[in-house]
Amino acid sequence: MQQLISKEDYQTYLKGIGLPTDIKLSVSVESLYLIANRQIIYNFYQNAELHLKELKPISLEFGDILQRLCVQKRGGLCYEHELLLYYILKYLGFQVELIRCQVREPNGPYNPDLPSTHAFLCVQIKDETYLVDPGFGTRSYRFPIKVNFQDLTQTHDLFAQEHYRIQENETHYQFQHHIDDNWVTYYDFEKPLKFGSVEDIHNDYLNLFTCKQFLGVRDSRFVVCRNTEYGRIQYLWFRLEKEFTAFKKILKFNEVIKIEFESYDHLREDVKKEVGFELPEHGLLR
Repeated sequence: MQQLISKEDYQTYLKGIGLPTDIKLSVSVESLYLIANRQIIYNFYQNAELHLKELKPISLEFGDILQRLCVQKRGGLCYEHELLLYYILKYLGFQVELIRCQVREPNGPYNPDLPSTHAFLCVQIKDETYLVDPGFGTRSYRFPIKVNFQDLTQTHDLFAQEHYRIQENETHYQFQHHIDDNWVTYYDFEKPLKFGSVEDIHNDYLNLFTCKQFLGVRDSRFVVCRNTEYGRIQYLWFRLEKEFTAFKKILKFNEVIKIEFESYDHLREDVKKEVGFELPEHGLLR
């Protein structure tokens, strides 16, 4: 399912992440860091499609993702961000693979029976391995993480309030984020490493809409997140709460400002003003 990318597509991508179309990028650590960082800042995450009454998957073809994220600036789900970067890195000649993973519910235990609902990228440059994840909601890392799977003692301190690590046990690896003075596991992936195909990702994406198990990203948490040069702007609405519970967090270096919303209309207005994205009308949501 490898998709051909034209020169025009590539230039549209570069414009979409704020880079000049004549920039010379190569298969190098420097180019990887630049592209990954620009994509995460010039795009944003939103999972509105998963909360509509009419659950209808959207196309994951490269050209369609390119239009939504880089031209229409609509943001998107994790798989849209991951596949966009995957195809661009392939176009540039990088050795890149997809790794599927299982997202844990907050404070939940490891459950090997959970379906895969997320994926990230594994990039090999010479004998070095880099993990890249531009689409993990409010926990995406703004730069690639260089990982030595033979020695996972390193903590990756990428930015203020953005500290990550990979842990392991006998059966799987755990991606963790340091938050509120604790290391919290957000997803698990197979040990030894197992790479997925584009077809796997397409199937996992379709499963998001049909899976009978409770999935927080689809059944509870309504999320919009824009990364900035200085931190993040996060919106969360916990849709299942009896009383309307939604807030905005502005992370700026080591400061956090939290603003609560009284209604969906107030949330909608603020997202439109801050992010430029128009959330669906409330009547269209489950």
